[in-house]
Amino acid sequence: MPLVDIGNRYAHIFIDNEIITLEHSELFQKFAKEKIYYINVKHSLRVKLQEMDRWVDLEPFVAIRGSYEGMGVDRKVLLLSRGDGIYIDAGSAITIDKFEDSQFKGGAILPGIWIQKKSYSVISPRLEIDDLSRVDLESLPQSNTQDTVSYGIIAPIIALIEKINRENLNIYCCGGDGELLASYIDGAIYNKALLFEGMLKVVKECRC
Repeated sequence: MPLVDIGNRYAHIFIDNEIITLEHSELFQKFAKEKIYYINVKHSLRVKLQEMDRWVDLEPFVAIRGSYEGMGVDRKVLLLSRGDGIYIDAGSAITIDKFEDSQFKGGAILPGIWIQKKSYSVISPRLEIDDLSRVDLESLPQSNTQDTVSYGIIAPIIALIEKINRENLNIYCCGGDGELLASYIDGAIYNKALLFEGMLKVVKECRC
């Protein structure tokens, strides 16, 4: 039973306990005749998805107390995966959401790390870096531009997470940069399949 998370850039497929990533066009080619369960945040694909007779859109079956109109289905599904906690999905965008007493308590959306890195090169070519350095958040960098830029990206994200998590809830991370962020947070749990855990719960509960 393939579970598919259709994002703005790629589609992520959970199948046989593995996650594969495909271009949107590849998804439609390879799974056209299979029954799959999906969530989708790529609005331009909605008409095409409605043409796929065997594909089941899980969004109508997802209900989160306290959520607002227009809240991404990926964020809502993620909150269902492990119960109360702070949920961080670090992909094209970084979402930080609080789920407490089985209710959405608010959240924040930031540009993804790769977008932030790209924005520095727009300011000046001298600020362009290929990868982030591992930085010590307890002290300001003094040695080079890469460390300074890395600190400028990571430190505000971690500070915001800490501010949101005043109740010391469990912190769950997923997404392409989720493991990186989790490494800066004591006790944070990284699981690349976290979103699919939430999707699987929706499938079982709604029996769709």
